[in-house]
Formats: sequence, C-alpha cells, structure tokens
Amino acid sequence: MESTVIFRDRQELQSADLNNAQDFARASIDHVVKDTIDGGKCYVGFTAAKTAAAEVTLAAGRLYAAGQIFARDEDMVIDLFNALPLVTKKRVAVVAFGQSIDTDVQPRDFLIDAQIGTTEPQSVAMENHRRAELSVVAGTESPDPGFPPTDANVTVIAYVLLDTSGIVSIDQWVPTQCPNLRLVANRVSSLEIWRGQISGQVDTLRTDLSALADRLRTYALKTEVVDLTEQLEELRRKVYEPGAYIYYGTDHFLDALNTNLAHSSYDALVDEGIRAAEAASTAGALALLNPNNTFVTVNNGFMLPRYAHSLRMSLTGYASELRMAQYTFETTVIRELFRTRERRRYGASMSVCTNSTWWRQGSYDPTTGIFRRFGETWEVNEADRPRATINHQGIRLTQFWIDTYQEPYWEHVTTTSTLNGQQVAQTFLNSQDGWLSQVGLYFSRKAAAGDVTVLICETAFGMPDLQRVIGRTTVSVGDIQVGAVSGGAGLPSLVETKVPVPPTYLRAGRRYGIVLVTTGDHYVAMTNTDNGVVQGTFFVSTDGAFFAGNLVDDLKLQLYFARFERTRLSVELTPLQLAGGILDIDILNEGITPPACRSDYEVQVNGAWVPLDAAPNGPNLSGLPALLPLRVTLTGTTDLMPGIGLSVSQTIVSRPKTNFTWVGTTRTLGSPTTSVKIVTDLQSFDDTKHDCAVTLLTGATLTATETPDVVEDVTLPNGSIRRTSIFNVAAVSTYAVKIVGTTTTAAQQFLVAEMIEFAQS
Repeated sequence: MESTVIFRDRQELQSADLNNAQDFARASIDHVVKDTIDGGKCYVGFTAAKTAAAEVTLAAGRLYAAGQIFARDEDMVIDLFNALPLVTKKRVAVVAFGQSIDTDVQPRDFLIDAQIGTTEPQSVAMENHRRAELSVVAGTESPDPGFPPTDANVTVIAYVLLDTSGIVSIDQWVPTQCPNLRLVANRVSSLEIWRGQISGQVDTLRTDLSALADRLRTYALKTEVVDLTEQLEELRRKVYEPGAYIYYGTDHFLDALNTNLAHSSYDALVDEGIRAAEAASTAGALALLNPNNTFVTVNNGFMLPRYAHSLRMSLTGYASELRMAQYTFETTVIRELFRTRERRRYGASMSVCTNSTWWRQGSYDPTTGIFRRFGETWEVNEADRPRATINHQGIRLTQFWIDTYQEPYWEHVTTTSTLNGQQVAQTFLNSQDGWLSQVGLYFSRKAAAGDVTVLICETAFGMPDLQRVIGRTTVSVGDIQVGAVSGGAGLPSLVETKVPVPPTYLRAGRRYGIVLVTTGDHYVAMTNTDNGVVQGTFFVSTDGAFFAGNLVDDLKLQLYFARFERTRLSVELTPLQLAGGILDIDILNEGITPPACRSDYEVQVNGAWVPLDAAPNGPNLSGLPALLPLRVTLTGTTDLMPGIGLSVSQTIVSRPKTNFTWVGTTRTLGSPTTSVKIVTDLQSFDDTKHDCAVTLLTGATLTATETPDVVEDVTLPNGSIRRTSIFNVAAVSTYAVKIVGTTTTAAQQFLVAEMIEFAQS
C-alpha cells in the first residue's frame, strides 16, 4: 500500500482512521489492477447460459473498470420475454456496469452525551460494496439484425440472438474478457515453441531477399542463351561457308581438339584462344598463414568464418517410438558428391577473348576445360555436358577472369562407399539458403553397440537419393543420448543427441533428406504434430533402393544452421612466390559463394592490399614481384557466408613467354586442293608490338612450309583484327595450319581468338 494509518497506545481512535485503513488498501489494489492488469474495462466470469426459452442465467463474476473491481457473488437470471421480436429477429447485448452501494443495514448506538453516556439507536449501513450490475440493451428487429449500440460506460458481456420463439444463440463476448495469467503463460509458451520452429526461417528473410534480388538482376533463362548461341553458330557457318569446298571448319580454341600437341614445334597454350605458354611457373595450395586463426573454422580442409549453431527447424511433440532393427539389414552403395569449384585468374595474359561465349554452345564442357586441377582425370558423360554448360558462369574482364559453377555440389568429382545396416530417413523442404552445421536427433532407447551413420542427401521424386549424398558423419553409440522413462504417462523423457555435421550448403526451395544407417538395435522418437513445418515424409528402406513413405509420422529432429559472428572477414593465406617475378595468378579452389555474398582475393603490393580486379583497379605486377602476400576477404550476412576449400585448392603463379607457336591437327582431304583460305581473329593486337604469321605445313610428313600469297587485314568494330591468309598451292591433299606469334614484352600479350579454314578445289 502507498499509505497506511499509524495507531499508537493510549491514542484516541476516530472513525476516519478506520475508514482510511480500508480506503488506502482499496486504492492500492485499484492502482495495481489499473497499472498492471487492465486500465480499461473487462470482466471475469459472468458466463451466460440459456436456462429457459427466453431466459439467460449469468454466473457470478467481476467487472474491472479503470482499476476498480465490481463484483456479483450470485447468479442472476435475466428474462428476455419482453425483448422478443414480433416478426423476425433481434440481437440483445448483455452489459455490465459498476456502482458503489451501502448495504447490511443494522441498528447501532450513537453516543449523544459524552458526560452522562447517553446513546441513541440508529439503523445504518455497515458495508459498502462495489457491485456489478447487469442489464440488457436491445437492438433493432431485422431479418439479419446487427449488434445494438452500447454506451461507453458499460461493458459488453454477451450477445443474445432472439427470434419470436425465444433464444436462438448466445455468444460470450471475448474481446472484453480479462485474460488469466496462466492462460497467457500457456499462450506465450505456445508462441515460444512456434517461434523456435519458425524463427530460423523468418530471421533469415533479409538475407533471402537480398539473394533473390541478386538472382533476378538481368535475369535470363540459360537454356535460351544456349539455344541462341547454337543458332548463332549455325548462322556464322552459313555466312562464311563458301559455295563449293572440299573442307570447311571453325575452331574457337576452347579446347585442344583441333590442336597437334605432339608436334615438335608446338609451344603455345590453348585457353579461350591461342596464347603464349608459361615461361616459368610454380604450383601450390591455399593454406592459412596462421593455422591457429581463431576467427575461422576449418573442417576437413574447408574454411568458413567462425559460427555458432542456430536452430532453424524443430519438430516438437512425441507420438511414438520406432525400432530401427525391425527393418531389413541391407548393404547399400552410396555416392558422395563434392563441393564445386571456383576459379579466379588475374594478370597480363588474361586478355578478354570474345569466344568465351561459345562455352554455352553445348559442344564444349567448361568443367573439364576450366575447373580441372593438374593430375586429375575426369570421365565426361556426354549426357551431363549440356547441364555443365548451363551451370557454368564466367565473367571476363580485362586482366581478371572469374569462373563459377552455380550448382553447389557436382557429379564430376565423386566417391563411392558401402554401408551396412538398417535405414530410416526424413525428408524436409529447405526454405532458406544456409550452411547446415548440426542435426539434433532423439533416441528413446539405444543398444549396447552399433554406431549410427548420418547422411545428408538430395532427393529424387521426393525420396532420399543415396547417389547424391552431400554430407556424412558418424555418431558413436557412446555419444547417443537417451532419457529415462518418466513415471505416470509412460512417455520417454527424451534427450537431444546433437550431431555436428561437416558444413553442408543447402539451397532454398529444395528438398533434402536425413538418412540414419545403423547395425544397432536403436529406437528413434517419432512425432505427428509439425509436418507443416518440415514439409517432408518419413521413409524406411525396404530393399536398398526404394523407400516406403509414412504420411502420418515424422522423425523427431532439430536442424541447426551456421550463424556467423561477422559479416566481413579477411583471412591471411600463405604468400605466393615465384623466382624471377610474377605476372599471372591462377587460383582454383573448392568453394561456394552464395547469392548476396562475396569472396575476394587480395595481394599486398608496396605495403597496400589490392584486390584482384579488372584493370585498372587490380594490382600492378609489371615490377615482377617475386613474393606476394595473399589474403581472402569473405563478405556476407550473419546467416550466410562464403566457404573456401583449402586442401583441394591449386594456385599457379607464372609469367608468360614473349612468343608462341601453334600447330593444328593434320587435314587429310578427300581430293587435292589448290586453294586454302585461313581466317584468324587477332584480339588485343597492336602492330607496333605484336606480330602474327600464318603458314601451312604440307607434304606427307608436313615438312614443307607454304607462306600465304595474299594477306588481308580488316579491323572489326570491337577493335580485333580479322586476318585472311590465302594460299594458292599445287594439288595438296594433306596439310596443317601453323600460327606463330611474338610480342615485344611479356606484360602485353595478344591472342588468336578464332580460326575459320576451308579448302577449295
């Protein structure tokens, strides 16, 4: 109480003192109600029930109005006979309002003469009640009656719908009910559970929207681009194709298919054009300069900024337990996919070649031509070639090239293994991009032996696809957590087994599977309350290939995704070194850069960090530095950051030669030719510094050399030189094209972008 009455020994006691003691207590309670419960008008109780045809009985209740409490301790019957409509229907509001009344009138003696003690009896009220009064407000009769208007001084308890025969329905008015704290607590608990299920998805909306905006910018269907390049190639063929010819062909120099690599004079590089080979180079791998860097997490050679596990999907509740050992023991061969690769190239040799657009023609496989490391042999499936072309994205800027493979996991590099045991699986729909970092499993019982292998896989036709496994880890039987069986209800007191998994990038809008494989007699917990959250199906394996679905229950689990501490992080790597100096940098690494994220490599030149970027923003390497400090800067959000592979990376630093010699494959004609025309496109060509000569090697052993009789140059709109070399020869059936180029300085290179050749009779 804010105020109290002070009483003392042998002190006169007046009625005001006793009244104040009560008034102070009442005022304090009023303040508590008004300040913390409800400062307006609301009610508790007053449950309305139909007890006769036109009679409503209201239970005891209390009315709260501006902090004051008005009560009615007995039921009250309201007769609505006089309010019944004459023809149609009518709606009546039952309302409450408060008033203070004096009650309990009793005779009391009052002193009228203090000296002689004379008293006089009077009947007076001994109690003051704040009483809740109930009444009705009738509305207007109508076939579809509306709610009657009520005064601001009353509180609506219920609405009663009447017809000519009596009460049709009673609707307790919930908006003016005073909420009970226990009910509020229960609702808050439900909201907290719901938030735990949905927050991981909602909290990442900012990242997802940024990623969506990034994807939609200048959006075009890749299949349309592929079709367009195919049609353009056909059009070019028709334009340059002579009326009559013995041989006609083009070479965009994206691969070495038409190159004689074994020729004794061959000394060139075919890489989006004919270029000068390396004069000197050294290869290495990316590695942390400080292996104990605490700001990053390295898992099996894959680096991510440091992160914590954030709950994004939770399946609550408990329905039953499922014994895994009841299903067939199987031997299953799984295929694990690996993260795709990114490649960044910078330097004087990185002149932009227009023929890079022909990667999308579908005739070339950019993965083998761009993403293969030294020493690797890839088997290219022709059926996969178009998909590889579509998923490849290349950016060509002056002195700076970036190649990425947009699918996070690919089938070009895989490994197979065999697993034994029973299998169960749960699929789920992933709604946001993110790195899955931990899986929470619930076991109701466990066996004495039998580890559990946890697989993360993609799905095919809605079922787990064990030929596309993208994450794998094993939980030892000792790490499996099992709660004791609780008394009473007989339900298991479940304990979560948190399973850290290698960071696995999951894309939004795709369905994935969590597969458990074990030889142990373990029981997993099931739930049937949150299928709207998981949007997936529980499966059991019946024959190692087909999964039987359960449309009622789901595997009880929780999915945790990486939540990063920083949105930008620079990590120093071991420096790049080449004796004699560096002009070109080539970095090929396993990596995933999600939408709305960036990964940038920087080198230190003259004490300043400079990013590898298009000219003139990139570093000036004309001074041929022999050592370049290197770092990578990762930029993203707290929900999504790029990842860089260190152990499977390849870095090549080099400087090019000042000349090249290219020799084509031998052309064996069906009949002798007397005229050969070779059209070459020379890009970044400068007559003052560069020279290029096209010749023919003829004869059975290609030992004779023919020089062109006519050489014509035309400057194209993009600045390239289209050089046409015409050879008038005497009945030649076998020949090969030879191209020799020179430059006055290794820092300024040119390239041969394309060659068109045809032989006429």
